[in-house]
Amino acid sequence: MSVEKETEEKIFEAARTVFQKSGFEGARMQEIADTANINKSMLHYYYRNKDNLFFEVFKAGVKKIVPQLLAILDKDIDLKTKIGEIVEFYYLTFKEDPQLPAFIIYEMNQNTTRFKSFVKDHGIVLPQSYIDQVNTAIQAKLIKNIPPKQLLMNIVSLCLMPIVAKNMVQMLFQFDDDNFQNFLNERRQIIPEFILTGIEYKEVK
Repeated sequence: MSVEKETEEKIFEAARTVFQKSGFEGARMQEIADTANINKSMLHYYYRNKDNLFFEVFKAGVKKIVPQLLAILDKDIDLKTKIGEIVEFYYLTFKEDPQLPAFIIYEMNQNTTRFKSFVKDHGIVLPQSYIDQVNTAIQAKLIKNIPPKQLLMNIVSLCLMPIVAKNMVQMLFQFDDDNFQNFLNERRQIIPEFILTGIEYKEVK
């Protein structure tokens, strides 16, 4: 790896750390430079301003989540397996980078125009194959009549909530970090079963 590329990656990682901790408004270029152990002029050489640097970090964060989720939804696998894969994906992704979801959600709400542009530019849409799969399962009376978007939102919400509200969950249940991680590991098993039981079609007698 070239020195220039190595420096660029070091700056990016420093920026990711600072932005996830402080958000766009709270982050300072000097703090990013200090974290990367470089001078501020070098930081501006690689990324002209804070907005450019932030958008690169934000894009990388969204790309870490959205394309992979859409790829799972578009897979030619049964719905039960698909739900399990979504939960597993979120669990592993947020175990590796637990601050990522709160960072993305906060910044999406702070700058909706930026996020809308990103979605439009990258052609992010819910796969039609997933929508058809859920509707076909409903028509075949394999699952309850639940709109595909509502089903997906239920799965994602159950995965995201404890991560985004980590401090509240730890305080409420008096968890240290190890207890919290064990709690998430339990949910990794519970959520797919909970979803599948909830959507299972049952004939009304």
